[in-house]
Amino acid sequence: MSTVFFAASPAELRVVAAAAAHADTSAVLAALDTVPAGDLDPAQLIDLDLLVTGNDPAEVRETVLTPAHEGPDDAGGTVLLPVRAALGSRLAYLSDHDVDALAERWAAADGAADGGWDAYRCGQLIRSLSLLALLAGADQRELFVRFDS
Repeated sequence: MSTVFFAASPAELRVVAAAAAHADTSAVLAALDTVPAGDLDPAQLIDLDLLVTGNDPAEVRETVLTPAHEGPDDAGGTVLLPVRAALGSRLAYLSDHDVDALAERWAAADGAADGGWDAYRCGQLIRSLSLLALLAGADQRELFVRFDS
């Protein structure tokens, strides 16, 4: 399965983590608000975070790459990572112009377009994440991302 962003409460995150440890998380995630992100990788998430927040790169990398939950043997498989609150809060209030400009910069960052992430695709994901961030805030949930390794 591919990368998926989702909004979850602490209790919902525990359910997703339990499912990730024992089986496919698709059924559990179907009950949550999600945004599919295809083949997005953690490095691209870090690039997006840096572009949106302008925070210290070392702080962003450390926070983004600290799993919200790891499998029982830490042998790979599904990894659940938190989306930094600073990123989620800023994504929730981007204007269309901001999204377009950000998508152009993100697509140009570190060869992202070479992996099929052109400005249009980046913009679609940013718009979807913006809506997900708004929903999460309204429901007092946090944003997470599931990567399969």
